[in-house]
Amino acid sequence: MELLTSSGPIIACSTNINSNTAIAIIRLSGFEDVEIFKDCFVLKEIKPRFAHFTKIVDQNKNLLDEIVLTYFKGPHSYTGENVLELSVHGNKVNVQRIINFFKKQYKFKEALPGEFSYRALKNNKLTLSQVEGLDLLINANSNFILNQGFSLLSGDLQDNYIELHKAFLNHRSAVELSIDFLDDVGEEQSEKNFNDSLKDLKAIINKLVKKVSNTENLISPEIVLFGDPNAGKSTLFNELLGDDRSIVTDIAGTTRDFITETINIDGNYFKLVDTAGIRISDDKVENEGIKRSKDKANKAFFKILLLNPNQINADLKSYLSINPDLVIITHIDNYNGDLEDFIKSIGPIEPAKSGPIEPSKNGPIEPAKSGPIEPAKSGPIEPEKSGPIEPEKSGPIEPVKNGPIEPVKCNLLTQATEITKLIQESVNNKYLLATSQNPLVLNRHKDQISKIYELVCNYSDLSEVESDISIISSELNSIGDCISELIGIVSPDDVLHNIFNNFCIGK
Repeated sequence: MELLTSSGPIIACSTNINSNTAIAIIRLSGFEDVEIFKDCFVLKEIKPRFAHFTKIVDQNKNLLDEIVLTYFKGPHSYTGENVLELSVHGNKVNVQRIINFFKKQYKFKEALPGEFSYRALKNNKLTLSQVEGLDLLINANSNFILNQGFSLLSGDLQDNYIELHKAFLNHRSAVELSIDFLDDVGEEQSEKNFNDSLKDLKAIINKLVKKVSNTENLISPEIVLFGDPNAGKSTLFNELLGDDRSIVTDIAGTTRDFITETINIDGNYFKLVDTAGIRISDDKVENEGIKRSKDKANKAFFKILLLNPNQINADLKSYLSINPDLVIITHIDNYNGDLEDFIKSIGPIEPAKSGPIEPSKNGPIEPAKSGPIEPAKSGPIEPEKSGPIEPEKSGPIEPVKNGPIEPVKCNLLTQATEITKLIQESVNNKYLLATSQNPLVLNRHKDQISKIYELVCNYSDLSEVESDISIISSELNSIGDCISELIGIVSPDDVLHNIFNNFCIGK
C-alpha cells in the first residue's frame, strides 16, 4: 500500500476543487525548514501560529496570488511535521497553478486521500479511534453519526477503551502475582485479587457490548420499497422524492434494477431505494433484478412492503418473510373483493426485530387537518370514525414481541401527502429509537468488542474449572491481543487500508 510507505513533502487542496469558491486552503506537510520558501513568499519572517498576509511569487517573481499563510512548526501541528496552510483565492485554475508551482519548484508530491491523517497517526498525533472518528465526521449523513464522530475524535470513546485496557492489565497483574508471588501474597488474597479484577473486566466489557447489540446499519441507512410488480413502488418513490425519478407505467416489471436517491428526513439523510417487482419470471434480466430486490430489502434499515390485491403472485410468502417495517396495500379504489378477507389471506406479517416504531409519542399520525382522507369514489378511510391514519385498530407499529403488523390501506394517487407523512414519521421514529442508546456504528469496533466479549466469557468459564494458572495465563494473552487491536496499539495494515480508503484528498 503506497500510503503506508510514502515519505517526503506532500501537498493538497483541502477544500472543494471541483468548483470555484471564494477561498481555498492548500496544505503542505513534511518539508524540512520553512526557510526554503523565502524566495516565494514576500515576508521577512514567518512566525509559527501567526496568520501572515503576503504574496506568493514564482521563480521569475511573477505574482501568483495574494494569500494568508499560517505556519505550524512540527511536532506542534496536525501531522506532527512542519505544516503550511495557504488560504488562496478559490478559482480552480488558480489553485491548481499554485499546487503545480510547489510540485515543480520544491518537489512536493500530491497527497493521497487521508495521507495527512495517516501521518498524524504515524507520528502519534491521533489514535486509531480518532482517525476513525474523523472518517465518520467527514462522511456523516446525520446528527447522530456526526456526534459519534466528534466523540471518537475528541477521545471520549477511546477513554472507555483505555478503561477496558487498564482493567485487563489489572487482571493480568493478578494472574502474574499468583504465578510468581503466591507465597508472599497468600492464597486467599491471591484468589480475591483474581476474582475482583476479573469482575471489573467483565463489567466493563458487558457495558461496551450493550452498545453493539442489535444495531442496524446506521451509517448509511436505506429505506427500501419492495413487493409486487405494479404495486405502486415507483409512484411512491417519486412522491417521497418529490420528483419523477422512476418510470411509472401500467406494464408489470418496468423497473428491472434498483434505483437509489437520497432524501432528508428531519435533518438525517437516508438512501431511498426503488426495487424491481418480485414475482416468478422466466426472464433472466428480470430475475436478476428480483434477486437484487430481495438482497436490498433484507439488508435495509427500513423496509416498506407494497401489495396490490388485484395481482398477488405465487412468490408472496418469500417477501413476507423479509419482515417489513410497514405494509401498504395499494389500488384499493379498483379492488372488487373484500379487503379484510384479502388481509386475512396474507396471514400475520412479522416486522423487523429492532424495537417498537412509534408514529409519534402522542398517538396516531394525523393527516391533513381538513378531515378524513378521501380515496377515489370509495368514501373516507377512517379507523373507527376518526381522521388519523392508523395500522387498523392499533397506534404504534410494534415489533415481533408485540404482535404482527396490520397493513395500511391507501390509494397512492389521492393520499400521497398522508402516506408520505406516515412513512417519514415512522422512519424517523425508528431511527431515533435505534440511536437513543448511542450504539457503536463502526464495524471494526463492533466486531472487536464482540470478539473480546466472547473471549472473556470463555476465559471466565475456564478459570472456574482450570487449576493450572499457566494455562489460564496463556488464554488471557489472546484477550490482550484483541484489546490492543481495538484501541490501536496494534494496527493491521488491512484495517488502516479500509479506514483511509474513505478519506478525501487533503485530510
